Amino acid sequence: EMTFLIVDTPSPYNAIVGRPGLNLMEAIVSTRHLLMKYPTRFGVGEARGDQQVARQCYKTAILEKGNDKVLPIANVELRGDVEPEHPQPIEDVIQVPLAEGDTERVFQVGSQLGEVEKGELITFLQNNKYVFAWSAEEVPRISPNVMVHKLSVDPMRPPTRQKKRNFSPERQQTIAEEVSKLLQVGFIREVHYSDWLANPILVKKANGKWRMCINFTDLNKACPKDHFPLPKIDLLVDTT
Repeated sequence: EMTFLIVDTPSPYNAIVGRPGLNLMEAIVSTRHLLMKYPTRFGVGEARGDQQVARQCYKTAILEKGNDKVLPIANVELRGDVEPEHPQPIEDVIQVPLAEGDTERVFQVGSQLGEVEKGELITFLQNNKYVFAWSAEEVPRISPNVMVHKLSVDPMRPPTRQKKRNFSPERQQTIAEEVSKLLQVGFIREVHYSDWLANPILVKKANGKWRMCINFTDLNKACPKDHFPLPKIDLLVDTT
């Protein structure tokens, strides 16, 4: 038996069956063939998917009376006046330098560890210090022979060039510093005559500094949605 939760709200879907339900149905799902098979009293049942219908359902879900929901994100404040609570260690910690005389690159080791365990841990961390990145310049790059990320952009969607947004002198300086930093470490490169243009967005962090983001709203709309996302860890645990 399967228990369903009935919700009194408009929805483009008749029912949503989670992975625990699929497990109870003994269903086999093939994302490549957009097909699900499950045993019934009369044989093997089939449920076929349709990307166009799924995309239409998604568009219906995000539309309200035929109009797109526009969320203002130009001056969004994620935290407001609420100071977030940061986790604190339950014991005092000892600052251990990565190398002798280096006061900037330090490890934190619990003070309640035994002398033997503490010595072994410090030795292990210092012997494997090459796996830690203390700055953006030290982040290793992944060879294209190992992994390449590409955007699946709808070829029927024309490129969008957002209009240039004006910022205050303080924000302009922050943007220039962040862009210069990313160029220096090779995370981005300069491109002339780009088809897609997006404005940066600055969000105030808890420490008073600015975090630079990019408004990829138009680009996200041009990328097909993944109708079979990766499962959540709690669902994987529940179905095992």
